Amino acid sequence: MTNSAQPRAVSFFETLAIALAGGALFTLIQIPLPWMLGPLSFVMIWQLISKRQLYWPPFFRDLSSLVLGYMLGASITRETGWQILHHLPSMAVVTALTVFFSCTLGYWVAKGAGVGVYSGVFGNVPGGLTQMVLVSEEIEDVDATVVTFMQMIRLLGVIFIVPFLAVHGLADDLDMPLNAMLTQSLPVLPAIPWYAYPCYVLVALFGAWAGKQIKLPAAVLTGPLIFTALIVLIGLPAPQLPGGAITVAQLLIGVHIGLQMNVQSLGNIKRLTAFTVLSSVVLVLFSLLLGIVLSQLTGMGVTTGFLATAPGGIAEMGITAALVHADLSMVTAYQLFRIFFIMFAVPPLLKWWIGRGKQRSRQAA
Repeated sequence: MTNSAQPRAVSFFETLAIALAGGALFTLIQIPLPWMLGPLSFVMIWQLISKRQLYWPPFFRDLSSLVLGYMLGASITRETGWQILHHLPSMAVVTALTVFFSCTLGYWVAKGAGVGVYSGVFGNVPGGLTQMVLVSEEIEDVDATVVTFMQMIRLLGVIFIVPFLAVHGLADDLDMPLNAMLTQSLPVLPAIPWYAYPCYVLVALFGAWAGKQIKLPAAVLTGPLIFTALIVLIGLPAPQLPGGAITVAQLLIGVHIGLQMNVQSLGNIKRLTAFTVLSSVVLVLFSLLLGIVLSQLTGMGVTTGFLATAPGGIAEMGITAALVHADLSMVTAYQLFRIFFIMFAVPPLLKWWIGRGKQRSRQAA
């Protein structure tokens, strides 16, 4: 081993040990998404206090993005597809209102906390922590550290606030035992033929390559997502990833994001935290209002409408929907539509907005 390779190997194992410690601790104290948020937090803090240069192979970012893209694509079913088509107008209106309101809140947070406007907007869009950070890394004038910090605060706030409101404020049918409710809500999974496993490996790899060729945003994530979803809708069921693979993917992307964090660029961190927490609460209340209106217009339950419009993740909102006996397929369909819309429509719109702002600045000068 060469002298340059040896320190890099030592640095890699140091990073891995810190990440494992963070994941284990966050699992022990029951923090949501422990194997992403734990490594992210520990790596960021260790790098800040030790001033040591940690190393993480860039390939791991692409690998974790590919796995996440496959997971999102595999979550599509024909039933979900029909739900999306049937409710497309209401989904489009609800999603557009949510995105517009979250961007407005992000602008307010940026002005109040003294961070860049573009970073504030990206940090407040409810498109998922990992997805929005990966997209923000590809856009100039957007500080990925600010985006990561704001998305983390928003994610944690939503994960704790939304289930609490759904269970204690809206649901009126919780007399069944939880296990019975979950069993009743879970769909019957189709049998997976043996050839589906190598097929979807090739589909995900091809999707990542094709995404780069056609310049999709966060191509290694969105490419596998699109092609996996297409094959599922054609009729070949997608194998579910084992829990261990999902844990590893969370760790890989968590370390990558943690290494990108530059806490010094956050400025007044207390002020940014306060504004972000407040904006998260306001966004949840706005989604509750949307959910009530949606239930009146479509006939779905208020709890289903709230969970369908809530700015949380598919997994967290799906689990909550099962717990309170909401319509799981409807919640999944609305959440998937919002994520797809934000992944594919919002980045080009924000890039156009940033470009127009630069052009106006040049003309004014």
